[in-house]
Amino acid sequence: MSYENINIISTGVYHPENKVDNQYFIDHFDKLGMEVSGLLNHLERKSRYLSNVPDETVITMGYRASVKALEEANIDISEIDLLIFATDTPEYTSPTNAVKVLAMLGGVKVHMAYDTNTNCLGMLTALDQASRIMMTNKRLNKALIIGGILFSSVSNKLDIVSYANFGDAAAAVVLEKNTENTKRGFIDSIHISQTSESNNILMPKVGFSKVIRDGVEDEADKQWSWEPFDGSFISDAWVGLINELTEDNGIKATDLSHLIFSQFTIPDARLALEKLGLDESRTTYIGDEYGYTGTTSPILALDRALKTSKINVGDYISLASMGSGSLISALLFKF
Repeated sequence: MSYENINIISTGVYHPENKVDNQYFIDHFDKLGMEVSGLLNHLERKSRYLSNVPDETVITMGYRASVKALEEANIDISEIDLLIFATDTPEYTSPTNAVKVLAMLGGVKVHMAYDTNTNCLGMLTALDQASRIMMTNKRLNKALIIGGILFSSVSNKLDIVSYANFGDAAAAVVLEKNTENTKRGFIDSIHISQTSESNNILMPKVGFSKVIRDGVEDEADKQWSWEPFDGSFISDAWVGLINELTEDNGIKATDLSHLIFSQFTIPDARLALEKLGLDESRTTYIGDEYGYTGTTSPILALDRALKTSKINVGDYISLASMGSGSLISALLFKF
């Protein structure tokens, strides 16, 4: 029996050159009479990369990550059939950032190119969509999934939670459809969307119509706004989704060789692993090095896990994250 599998064949990551450590943020908030050390210690932050190049955008960053992924896959942009760009800090809403990156890569056309935005969940949403589209469309055999966040361009420097934690980064994944004798690659996905936090994380704070049409003058109204909320449900949500996802596909959570989580909160990832009866060695955390990089964060961790041989042929892995609103997803792959 043969299977048409949608496999991850390469990944690539990019971050700006400008590296800052915790002391930068401690000094910044000290001047404002605010204490941030406790939060940084709790989330185990050490450093982040923040762009300080005026011409750098999510498009240029996505281009750099894509070059690395294409080189690793040993394919040319002309072979790509589907290109998806996931970002919540787009440089343009017209045309798509996907088309802009395609042009930078030297591509002339693909079958399909579009942007998607589910905030911090964006690249997982794009991987899910791309895999399912490729399964049902015979014209699509290779896909390039790109994600980028340029948080430094929209951050409110008075906000402790977001400004002290976020970093800038881009990531890319190449998917390829292969006919094989064993079922592997993309297996399944599961999602929850709820409205309970729909007013807690806003960008821009007052909405684009007021920023562009009404010309609001308060800079904070144009920037990222984060109202703290009780996130204690996160680990239980991940555990529920992962248990259901694995059970639906004839395996158990304990059969997962590696579990990638959002890099915003390592304590919640540890708690989820504990509830699943799994050891911390089965996850990868890069949030100490990169800070929190939104849509790209699980892919940065996946890239690190692949390049350090924590994921091997035959392994089942899960990718779980969440986005503003709140939106929560888990994906299941077999390598």
